[in-house]
Amino acid sequence: MQAETAIQIAQAAGADEYASADFRAAAAALADAKSRTERKDYEGARASALDALQKAEAAKNNVEVGKRGMKEVLDRALIALQDEWTQFGQKLNKRSLAKAQQTTLEEARSIFDEGIENINSHTEAGDYAGALSLVKQVRGNMTKIKETINIE
Repeated sequence: MQAETAIQIAQAAGADEYASADFRAAAAALADAKSRTERKDYEGARASALDALQKAEAAKNNVEVGKRGMKEVLDRALIALQDEWTQFGQKLNKRSLAKAQQTTLEEARSIFDEGIENINSHTEAGDYAGALSLVKQVRGNMTKIKETINIE
């Protein structure tokens, strides 16, 4: 079925992540076409299959637009994350930390740096959705470190 193949091609292009609304609409139209076929509504099935095909092609074509948008969101999130880490460091510079807290902070810095490297690797590979997911993970780790060292 052409619509099914078009949906698979769109998914391979990343439409499920970067043009998800279009991709979901194509999948829904395909499901409708299959349902109509089972009910022997062949004319309706044909119309739904054509709709699915068009929506799958639109989803594939919108991947680049979606990637650019997600890249912009990612860039802003990464800047905010780095600013948050800088502010955290500035607050720490005003305090004297116990030995255990210093060790925790050193480990946290290492984890933060590794997280940033992973984010940059995903970004360079064009995996903006994966990079954005890692930003959330790094932010969560930073929140835990703040709580451990007791810095708000």
